[in-house]
Amino acid sequence: MLKVELACIGIVLTLFLVGTAYGQTGLSSITVASNQQTYSNGDQMVISGTVSSQLNVPISIVVKDPSGVIVLIGQVAPNRNNSYSTTVTAGGDLWTAAGTYTIYVTYGSKDNTASTTFAYTGTKIIFPITIEGSVYNATYEITNGKVLGIIPTTSTRSLTVRIQPSGSGLLTINLPRSLIDAKTEGQDSNYAVQEDGVSVPFNQTSSDTNSRTLAIPFNSTNSQITIIGTQMVPEFETIAVLVLGISMTVPIVYLRIKTPLKS
Repeated sequence: MLKVELACIGIVLTLFLVGTAYGQTGLSSITVASNQQTYSNGDQMVISGTVSSQLNVPISIVVKDPSGVIVLIGQVAPNRNNSYSTTVTAGGDLWTAAGTYTIYVTYGSKDNTASTTFAYTGTKIIFPITIEGSVYNATYEITNGKVLGIIPTTSTRSLTVRIQPSGSGLLTINLPRSLIDAKTEGQDSNYAVQEDGVSVPFNQTSSDTNSRTLAIPFNSTNSQITIIGTQMVPEFETIAVLVLGISMTVPIVYLRIKTPLKS
């Protein structure tokens, strides 16, 4: 009798361990995996797995963000070989936070659930900025918030980014040098960044000949971020015309000096 009781206890423990790793109800268990560990907005995500037996019901799929908010709901039926696979697109209006997301799959009963996680890097969006009929594209990525608009002010050489935070987050914005730049004596210098009129620290994460990228943290109470440079269109065009005018004037003056005047 003791051997039988010990054997029963062993079976119960085994089922408990399997249930925590995969999810199990009766004789049917389920597994889940994603085809990548990290996704960005617009990436195709393949969710797949297996079931141990057919229950003639669809598999429910739920994806939750780091705060536990549901961002995706779907269903898929297992194949005859007891496997399943479906492709979804990462990102969208509900995917507002970067961080660790969780995929839950349920088969037949809420107690028969398995899960896996992946990292979501956030949403990159191109925002067109029009100044005097010309369009310049700023690319941004924001976590825990939305960008409501980007307003250029040429008189102060600044861009004001209006935001709607859902918590403390990060705005990463790529700024074309043809739109706004910060230079001192021809060399790159730091932008000034303000949040609701107060100067704040930030990081420049990358820089090349065409653009510079800034990473600016914000909190849940901020409503606007202002980026201030030292030069901005159409100021660039005025400088270019001035330089061209000087370059054309020099040869004329030189010829007048070297060429004797005839009496």
